[in-house]
Amino acid sequence: MLFTNLTRQNEIGANCYHVQINGHGYLLDCGTHPKIDGNDALPRLDLLAGKPMDGVFVSHAHLDHIGSLPVILSERPETRAYLTHASCMIADRALHNSASVMIKQRNELNLMEYPFYTHGQVDRLLEDLESVPYDRPFEVDGAQITYHEAGHVQGAAGIWIQLDGQSLFYTGDVKFSDMKITRGARFPDAQPDIMIIECTRGSMPPRPGVSWETEIERLAASIQETYAKGGSVLIPCFALGKTQEVLKILHDLMQEGSLPEQLIYISGLSRSYTEIYDELSRSHPRVCPGFKLEDNLNLTVLEQKEAMTMKLGRGRLMLISSGMMTPRTRSNLMAQRVAAEKQHSIFFVGYVDPDSPAGKVKAAGQGGRANMGGDAGEMEIRCQVESFEFTSHCSREHMLEYVTRIRPRNVVLVHGEPSSLNWFQKELTQQMPESKIIIPPSGETINLG
Repeated sequence: MLFTNLTRQNEIGANCYHVQINGHGYLLDCGTHPKIDGNDALPRLDLLAGKPMDGVFVSHAHLDHIGSLPVILSERPETRAYLTHASCMIADRALHNSASVMIKQRNELNLMEYPFYTHGQVDRLLEDLESVPYDRPFEVDGAQITYHEAGHVQGAAGIWIQLDGQSLFYTGDVKFSDMKITRGARFPDAQPDIMIIECTRGSMPPRPGVSWETEIERLAASIQETYAKGGSVLIPCFALGKTQEVLKILHDLMQEGSLPEQLIYISGLSRSYTEIYDELSRSHPRVCPGFKLEDNLNLTVLEQKEAMTMKLGRGRLMLISSGMMTPRTRSNLMAQRVAAEKQHSIFFVGYVDPDSPAGKVKAAGQGGRANMGGDAGEMEIRCQVESFEFTSHCSREHMLEYVTRIRPRNVVLVHGEPSSLNWFQKELTQQMPESKIIIPPSGETINLG
């Protein structure tokens, strides 16, 4: 069994891995890097030359796992891509939005290689996607493939491949505990020969006494404190997954009386994904079957012009993408206004890249200075700044417990910064001395036996 890491370096980037078993080849995910522009945002697709490709198995529809799918399938038109039904629906919006962003950036950033694909190419790709269910094996050129619920986001899957007596399990991004909408992972207890695991939170030790429930209580109190000062609350938030989970949190707080029932501003892309979540309310497994966000919340889209002109007063609640406050996005434009006055608040509800405007605001805190990027430059952060832990990735302890219970003979560590990968390698080597624990170098093919 041969494994090739096609990401450009060991990090959370353009996730893409090629596996070869007895002459059959499979691609696990094919994303684009969320922090890099141009051709360097793509995986090392050039390394696929001459390699067999019987299928592309996509774990979920975040762009760092699916963003280069149209590129690889245009080069390998005979190859089929397999996604869960929910991921197929999300891929429609995600890839079309990606095409629109690249068309815009071609002129703004003078990136002549953009767009990597057109809307027409996305439409043709979507017609050929294979929608697969959870927990029902299907066959691809002699291999038996099974998708298992992975938590993390609606449609996410861990992928089991069985061929000629050899087995591999790729976790993709995983969350073992339930969130407010998405159920926790339902992974098999069987022992594969090889397990490929995400290591996102390997460098993040647990915080005693901190849970989703304690963070929800703290979020409600912080929002009420801001309202009492006559201020507005901005929550920069990823459009897919995190927005919908936080909306459900806000709904529950309103229902129990911890927050007033009120209008919530969201972005247009967030609304698109929220509509998909609502469409899936009965057909996809979830914590709250049948619950629809738009039926139970008063939501409106904050337009670009409104982000620059809307009067900020007591009690405005804005859940706006991008989560990193990328320059010229609505969350960035609104953050500039919110940060300028001390009665307002910016609340972060998950990971932010330290080099992004959101990361700089988070690090600066109230009274510090942060570069907002683009034409905005540096400004004083006068508003309250707080962070809340609503991660959609499993803790390192949960992943460690799962792997050590299953005890695969080989564990391949991916989707993590070097410090996270190293933590998992050290812990797993100590607890599973009989197993081979591998950090795969970028661009190299490893024989896993």
